[in-house]
Amino acid sequence: MIYDLTTLALLPNRIGAVMPKLAETYANFSSTGRPLGVFSIEFGGLNRFHFLTEYENVEALNAERARCLEAYDPYRLAEHLGGVERTAFKALGFARPLKPGNYGPFYEFRTYTVAPHGMDETEAAWEKGLPAREEISPLLTIMKSVEGAPTKMLHIWPYKTLDERTAARAEGSRRGVWPPAGGSVHLTSLQSELAVAAACSDLA
Repeated sequence: MIYDLTTLALLPNRIGAVMPKLAETYANFSSTGRPLGVFSIEFGGLNRFHFLTEYENVEALNAERARCLEAYDPYRLAEHLGGVERTAFKALGFARPLKPGNYGPFYEFRTYTVAPHGMDETEAAWEKGLPAREEISPLLTIMKSVEGAPTKMLHIWPYKTLDERTAARAEGSRRGVWPPAGGSVHLTSLQSELAVAAACSDLA
């Protein structure tokens, strides 16, 4: 499977106009993929939405991107958009299948930049260290980018409450199990965004 993370950045003061249209945009987001989730970013870049979509293969993803290039308003939000960013990812070998469900409503999107030729060692370290971290709280998925450079590693953590997130991170540090041993050696930058699943999202 290939996973596309599309971020729609709105112009200022457009949230109120976009929210009533969000369910329709999400339901019709892709002609060749399956929408998995839509999330409003609460901490990080403001006035932005993440759309996560699953594709059977690269060909299906490319067909959708070609459609978007040819369409005037593929997301039906043209008058409100300030920008669009898209990145394709593939799940790491040890990641569980990504299935819709009620895991949130809070989702932390952590995007790490990996130095050239460092992905294999990083993946091995995370695979070894993750079971101890998941004794505290579960990981939704972890992926690596399959386009552009440098490589990005995206991991998404669901939480029922913000207090649950704070407690889980503190406990991982207290136990000395997180971050995983050797897992940061090849990382060059780290970014975190906290998002809330929209009412129409299949990842809720």
